[in-house]
Amino acid sequence: MNLRHSIVTRFALFFTGLIIFSILLSGYLVFRKASQVIMAHSKERIMHGSELAEQSFYALLNEVTNDIAVIALSPTIQQHIFYPSEKTTEEIDQLFRIILENKETYFQIRLLDADEDGKEIIRFDKLDGQVLKSTDLQQKGDREYFKEAIQVNKGEHYFSNINLNEEYGVISIPLTPTLRVASPIFDNENKKVGILIININLNPLYLNLDQIAGNDSKFYLIDSEGQYLYSHNRAQQFGQQTQKFQNFYSQFNIDRSSEELLKDGFHQLTGHNEASYLSYFKELPYFDGKRKIYLISNMEQNILLKNALTVRAESIQTLLWVCLCSILLSWFFTNLFSKKITKITKAISNYDQGIPDEHTLPTNRKDEIGILANTFSKMKVKIDQNVLQLNTALEKEQMARKQRDEFLQNMSHEMRTPLNAILGLTKLLYKNAPEPQLPIIAALERSSNSLAGLVYDVLDHQKLVEGKLHIQLEPTNIAELLKDIHSTYLYEAVQKGLTFNLSIDEKLKSGLFQTDALRLTQIVTNLVVNALKYTKKGTISLSATIDGPGNQMLHIKVSDTGVGVLPKNLNRINDRFFMEKNDLSGRYGSYGLGLSIVKQLTTLFGGTLKASSQKGKGSEFLISIPTISISSQKSAKSVPTSKLPNPQLSGNYNILHIEDDASTTELIKYILKSDNITLQQTNSMDEALKSITEDSPDLIISDLMLDNEKINSRLEQWIKAKKINCPLVIISALDATEANTPYNEYFQKPFQIDQLKDTVYKILGSHEFKAPDFSNVYNNYDHDIPKINKVLKLLEKEFENYLKEINKIGESKDQVKWEAIIHKLIAHINNLKLTDLKEVLPDKISAINMDVLNNINNVFAYYLCCIRAERHLNLKVGSF
Repeated sequence: MNLRHSIVTRFALFFTGLIIFSILLSGYLVFRKASQVIMAHSKERIMHGSELAEQSFYALLNEVTNDIAVIALSPTIQQHIFYPSEKTTEEIDQLFRIILENKETYFQIRLLDADEDGKEIIRFDKLDGQVLKSTDLQQKGDREYFKEAIQVNKGEHYFSNINLNEEYGVISIPLTPTLRVASPIFDNENKKVGILIININLNPLYLNLDQIAGNDSKFYLIDSEGQYLYSHNRAQQFGQQTQKFQNFYSQFNIDRSSEELLKDGFHQLTGHNEASYLSYFKELPYFDGKRKIYLISNMEQNILLKNALTVRAESIQTLLWVCLCSILLSWFFTNLFSKKITKITKAISNYDQGIPDEHTLPTNRKDEIGILANTFSKMKVKIDQNVLQLNTALEKEQMARKQRDEFLQNMSHEMRTPLNAILGLTKLLYKNAPEPQLPIIAALERSSNSLAGLVYDVLDHQKLVEGKLHIQLEPTNIAELLKDIHSTYLYEAVQKGLTFNLSIDEKLKSGLFQTDALRLTQIVTNLVVNALKYTKKGTISLSATIDGPGNQMLHIKVSDTGVGVLPKNLNRINDRFFMEKNDLSGRYGSYGLGLSIVKQLTTLFGGTLKASSQKGKGSEFLISIPTISISSQKSAKSVPTSKLPNPQLSGNYNILHIEDDASTTELIKYILKSDNITLQQTNSMDEALKSITEDSPDLIISDLMLDNEKINSRLEQWIKAKKINCPLVIISALDATEANTPYNEYFQKPFQIDQLKDTVYKILGSHEFKAPDFSNVYNNYDHDIPKINKVLKLLEKEFENYLKEINKIGESKDQVKWEAIIHKLIAHINNLKLTDLKEVLPDKISAINMDVLNNINNVFAYYLCCIRAERHLNLKVGSF
């Protein structure tokens, strides 16, 4: 393409922006380098100033050290000590006067007696330049500096803390920062006979520090507590004595617990005004290191960088004008050509929004605009064709998904409802069946459970794919579970002439393990059914072992002598409806959903599935899933067990049952058969509304589908309109998530009849008893459902044991044991607010008769109903 037709050459805006960016970047780098140079130079200045200040301080200390040493050893002092007289006194007076007149910084010199009182022997003061001998001599024995100075050895000198001079406990005016230097005086026997003390006025030193600091930086002298000993602002000094309590740490936001506190070197500080400071810390020890003060040189960074900031501000102002001019020129230049592509961009925008566009695109141009117009025109035609095809496919896919969902919902309802009746009636058969019929009923139950497992395979597969299925761990006797599966399919194996072997590790026979019995049954059942499908003769083996302490690994292996799988197809067994051979049909026609569900459920357990096979010789499937041993006691065989009866209700209650399945109607009628319960059953919503209006039931039990139509919305309307004023229990074949129901009391078919009875009696019993308050249990365990379920299970066991003990004690009349069990129960009474139990429990065992014991049993029966119902509710919440 000819360069003169290129639109790229016309967009100088890019280069303008590049130039502007380069100028800004250069200005930034120059400013950064200048700041670094200024900062380095400033640090040198600060360090130099600190060194001068340090030299001034130590020069003053050296000067006074030399002076006091000379004075203490002078013949005049010595003569006065050994041979005191008026003459020696006059000589000392003259010596002290000359010293104060010639030393600007000395404003007081004293000679103190070395006894405990520390009485002043001679004292000279300098006031307003005049040296005066004081006649008002004081005792300094209680002063800190005297107590410390008296401890100084011969040849040593004492230096006090720096503070304001005080007379008679009152700060002297004008304020005089003072340093006291002392030297002990000894006689010929090296006994301390006096203390020579010189008071030094530090104001001249402070003026010198002001001059060294200059205008840019500030010096501070502080002690270890952060008190200002020197500051350019004299009002900040000696805050503890002046009661102003100004502190360096507080002013500059310094953490006193920091390990870097007052460490020599440079520090970055922030003041109360949010200003940043470059600070240099220097420790100044004196008095042989027994005293420490700190010299701090402070310089505000804005002052450091003042010139650089000024240059930067002026540069930025200039650059902004350059940028503005460049942008205006670029905008004008690009606007000339933007009109030429407006048609195309508008056409694309209209096409995106579905707006018809009548403008003719410039497809005849030879530059990029022409190429863009031609390309868009071709793309538009192709997109329209693809969108039409996608819309058609989407409509078909949505229709298929809708049909699938409707099919699964209908299947769920149609299959779960009869299964519910079969399983429920089977449970009831156990109660009245003679011993010889128990194996037949057990086989019927196993077959029903097997059929239920097949239903779960179909309905749970979609949940597995969508990640909606969860594992629910519970104590399980895995050996009994495997024996039930073996018994269920042994007859089918014998019919085909196959040998079905079962081998179970002894550890599994003697203990309970945490696992999901339903999902584990699905896994093993699918593997066994798959082996039966593809084995025409020979043997099928089911074996289980467990290894490892604590968190153990369960290994279940199913092997057969069937047709086998080609090695290349082993990895494809996870595909739904994968068929290796086309000559297998019907029940033996494919691997179907089974192995796919096995693989996905095993992964859900956190386990692995390994498959090995030889074509024509058989296959072996090994699943390994983690589990936890929770008991060494062998569990009872999974047959119906007796439990404590439901509470005996004294009132009469009406229950309305809405259901259109005859078998479920009969099952509910049998379950709720009681002299205290009047059960009305209907399969019509109109009759149900009439019964609600006229009879005011105490409880409503309802399905969610009548005549293949959902009744959710009508039930919710009745609740909102307050036509339903009693509890509502739902029993439906629909999954709770699919039913999209807000009801807590929800039972999915097939359901456990004992759980339903517990819920019904909990609701009806609330008219006669006060239900336990579980709020403390939920709060104590942070609403952690698995933990709460364990607590509820322990409570159920404890209450059963308490009731047994109470009945035994009621017969033995043992007051000591009675008080012991009352003591144990009081914690539960307070925690769960068991007011009914508190009322029926007498203090004395002698007060218990048959009526009282029956009342206690009845209260406990109600509480156990509530605990079991609460566990059932939590298990449902945890599975949603």
